Amino acid sequence: MKRRNKYFWLFSLVFLLGCESTFKNGEEYVHYETLPPEEQDNRVYPLSLLQLDKKIDVILTIDNSGSMSPIQQSVIDNARLFFNEFAKASYVDWKIGLISTDWEEDPYLGFDRSFDSSLVTPNDPTSFDQVVSEFQYAVGQLGISGSATETTFLPVHLKLEEYKGSHASRPSFLRDNAHLVVISITDEAEQSMSLSTWGAKPPGYNRNLYEATSFYNFLSTYINSNKILRFYGGIQNREFAGCDRDGGFGGVKWDDTEYAKIIKISNGFYVPACSSRFGSDLARIAEDITSLIGRPSLLLRRRPKVETLKVYYKGRLLKPGREAEGGFWYYDESSNTINFYGLEFVDDIEADTFEIDFEVDDGIIRQY
Repeated sequence: MKRRNKYFWLFSLVFLLGCESTFKNGEEYVHYETLPPEEQDNRVYPLSLLQLDKKIDVILTIDNSGSMSPIQQSVIDNARLFFNEFAKASYVDWKIGLISTDWEEDPYLGFDRSFDSSLVTPNDPTSFDQVVSEFQYAVGQLGISGSATETTFLPVHLKLEEYKGSHASRPSFLRDNAHLVVISITDEAEQSMSLSTWGAKPPGYNRNLYEATSFYNFLSTYINSNKILRFYGGIQNREFAGCDRDGGFGGVKWDDTEYAKIIKISNGFYVPACSSRFGSDLARIAEDITSLIGRPSLLLRRRPKVETLKVYYKGRLLKPGREAEGGFWYYDESSNTINFYGLEFVDDIEADTFEIDFEVDDGIIRQY
């Protein structure tokens, strides 16, 4: 007991030597005068730090066989929902090419002339409307008189070969350092391997290439090793809720189909093309495409007191908070990052800077 009392009084003496007590309105207040002052972190950062790995090349294949009219119309009707998710995000550098499931047809959009994010001007809302209209028109041109042998893997392969920049009249579709996304919208099974049984075949045709794993590995060679290759599907299949026909799946379980396999390998997902929610499901695919990039963000070197955070661009204080409420950025405590919704406010991302100012949260509770 004596030893415990000895240490108690020693601790109390050290504590009191570092503090000063005063009284206010009859109550005691303790000033921790020996604690270090709160630190201020104020840094200027080049905006180029926010530049992202933001290129995404998208190939959309839409079945143009006789049964596809309702699904094609649904794509047209919901095009705005689809583009809203990424075409208005200035940090996404997107490019889209539209082809049919008839491998002998020419592309409908985005190959001979680029259809990309440069067509959307942030200060001109009509430019977004024009992009949506051009896409809708191209889908309408597909029609429903295409081949009854519906393929996705084969035409994707052929168009990438035809448009790889080796011919002066056919520019390269794929861009350096871009992710690659393939979206297939169809009510039939993938039939690229079936050409060995019937129908015309392109020169050098090799059916084994179009097995899901083989095709995924082959297509991966078109992009850099650090880029993402992802497949999505808007598919009609009797196993899906709301679908009343089997298409060309011939009783094969969905999980055993080439579409299901390549979607799983690439970490994509499918949505039922016959669902009444097809429009919002297309938007979900577009949102997932955007997530391949993430938002422009900056990792802070110190942890801030959140209420003191201030971000300036050219002396202008940028409002934090929800984008819908006029906010430019938000703070993510889990990652200790400042995250911007977009960079439309920036004049020159290569040359300009921004300033972040805050009080450092050193974990010490001070009382005054």
